[in-house]
Amino acid sequence: MRFRKISLEIIVALLIILFIYTGLNKMLDYTNFKFQLGRSPFIQSMSGFIAATLPAGEILVATLLVFKPTRMLGLYASFILMALFTGYIWLMLHYAYDLPCSCGGVLAVLSWKDHLIFNGVFTIISLIGILLQGKNNSITSSPTHKIA
Repeated sequence: MRFRKISLEIIVALLIILFIYTGLNKMLDYTNFKFQLGRSPFIQSMSGFIAATLPAGEILVATLLVFKPTRMLGLYASFILMALFTGYIWLMLHYAYDLPCSCGGVLAVLSWKDHLIFNGVFTIISLIGILLQGKNNSITSSPTHKIA
C-alpha cells in the first residue's frame, strides 16, 4: 500500500512539472508557439484557438493534480491530453509533409520520434496514475471494522 501511495505521488509530481513547464513555456513564447501551430497541416484552422487555450489548459490540469479532491479529474485530463498529443505526433510522423515543432525549451531538442516515445510514456504514466488513484480511493473509503 505504501509503495502505491509513493508511486502515485511521484506520477502526480512528474505530471505537474510537465504541465507547468510546457504551459508556461508556451505562454512565455506565445508568438512562436502560435506561429508554429499555424504551420501544422492538421490543425491550421484551429491554431489560434489552440494557441490561446492549450497553455491555460495545461496549467489548469496541473492545478487539478495538486489538490486531492480534484486529482482524479486531473489524472483523467492528463491521460486525455497526453493521448491526444501522442496521436497528433503519430499522425504528423506518418502523414505530414512538413514537421513544424511548437514545443519549446528542453522538449524542442527531441526528434519527432523521441517526442512520440516521450509522450507515449507520459500517456502510460497517466493511466497508471488513474489506476493507482482508483485503488487509493477504494482503500481509503472502505469501512474499517473494529473488533470488540
